[in-house]
Amino acid sequence: MAHSRARRPAGWYKPPVHLTSLMLASFRNYSRLDLAAGPGVILLLGQNAQGKTNVLEAIALLATGRSERTESDADLIAWGARDVPQPFARVAGTAQRAADDVTVELTVVGRPGARGLVASKRFKVNGIARRAADATGNILAVLFTTDDMDLVKGAPAGRRRFVDTMLVQADRAYARALSRYGKVVTQRNALLKQLHERHGDPEELTYWDAELAAEAATIVSARAQALARLSDDAGAVHAALASGREAFAVSYAPRFGEGWDAARIVAAAPDELREAFAAKLHSARARDIAAGITLSGPHRDDLEMTIDGEPAASAASRGQQRTAALALRLGEARYLHAVRRERPLLLLDDVLSELDEDRRAAVLAATEADQTWITSPDPDRFAPEFVAKAQVYRVQRGTLSRM
Repeated sequence: MAHSRARRPAGWYKPPVHLTSLMLASFRNYSRLDLAAGPGVILLLGQNAQGKTNVLEAIALLATGRSERTESDADLIAWGARDVPQPFARVAGTAQRAADDVTVELTVVGRPGARGLVASKRFKVNGIARRAADATGNILAVLFTTDDMDLVKGAPAGRRRFVDTMLVQADRAYARALSRYGKVVTQRNALLKQLHERHGDPEELTYWDAELAAEAATIVSARAQALARLSDDAGAVHAALASGREAFAVSYAPRFGEGWDAARIVAAAPDELREAFAAKLHSARARDIAAGITLSGPHRDDLEMTIDGEPAASAASRGQQRTAALALRLGEARYLHAVRRERPLLLLDDVLSELDEDRRAAVLAATEADQTWITSPDPDRFAPEFVAKAQVYRVQRGTLSRM
């Protein structure tokens, strides 16, 4: 795919930030898709299992480098493309940004494994190979799906993914630290298991403790600062969606060490955070060895949400959960805009269909995107004047046709 790196002079009119083209090859149920798009609303209509969500997933992959819909990258490769000697899927997109244009390309390469097809991802930015941490955030996007209801009442892992997805787009240093942290936790856990089984010297953990503490300091500092700002953004969106009837707040609940709440983390220097977590790991060695895993750190963090001061996890109704989840995602979009000075693409996967007309209007009024992608099985759920202004496509069996 051709790409442009034209940089606009200072003071130049800032055009709307939007995806201008999207290409899919052997991706999910798409053998091939070449789509040109403009700013505004892009409405993808079609029955379930036709490929609407796959388009949004592809765009989110270009932005964040990962999919929330699968545990295995091999699942991204179309079934019909798996029997060739070198199975692959490719996603590429070009975005017009405020400063310059950018093309991001992701190739998923498959190979036979002991339990079936396994795959790895390769990234390019403007035709140059990049690491995943350096490819993310070149295109900004916020994806909201019906599964986001779990952000309120689901497991902590989903809430950590929410924060990480936001921050890897906002801060490349965070993306690198998060990647490195995951690898170090894996290494430390392997050593903990060995120590548990053969009763070796706990001092063997010293190197990995230092490595883990260095990355953890970067992660918790970024999370604490981001959540303080996100709470204001999401609270403002929630007030608009709920007509001011309820007050919503979200806060960071770190698993960093005794006495280390979000406010203290924000105020602390990096060296102080690193030393504090290293001391925590040292003091918890016996417990970690007994468990065979690392029991403290950012991989155990959580978020706490309240509605009118009450815990949303236990007190929120289904309607309140949906409103809170929408507020989180639209708050995420505001956060990215404030930090990156560009509006992210907004990807809404069949989430407006379950709202009444007034709530749909409130959601669309609260969006601040130059380009919004919306999927739905039914065009009648949108006002005719809304559909008339949108770029509308019918999605059927992995093909798109303009309506």
